[in-house]
Amino acid sequence: MIKSTALATLLFVLVAFLGFQYYITSVPDLAEPVSVEETRFIERDNSLLVTLRGNEGRQFTLGLRGDIENKPKETALFFISNPELVPYVYWPGLRSNDEKRVLELLEDVIEREAQDEAAISRIYEVLKNRN
Repeated sequence: MIKSTALATLLFVLVAFLGFQYYITSVPDLAEPVSVEETRFIERDNSLLVTLRGNEGRQFTLGLRGDIENKPKETALFFISNPELVPYVYWPGLRSNDEKRVLELLEDVIEREAQDEAAISRIYEVLKNRN
């Protein structure tokens, strides 16, 4: 009885951990309208960052790190899905499903935005050429 309770508890903890990991590393569905809250270029890290905000106030920060101008295919995509809960920076693999989800999110934002933000366009262009 004790072994089965311990095993059930362990399985519950593992499933809860997997759910939490998925929550902090997934590309969120931002409520319409999505707006660009902030764009930054950090010269020290050679990073381009964009923070998007959904209608419900949820933030999603994404960016590219690396030589965007000369070696765009080698730049690394990163994002912070839930900065209010856990400020975890997730680095999806090149041409991964997560990278394609970010590409789809940016496509939606660009289609809906009347003004074309240069930072979003540049990140979108790099991901589009890579995928």
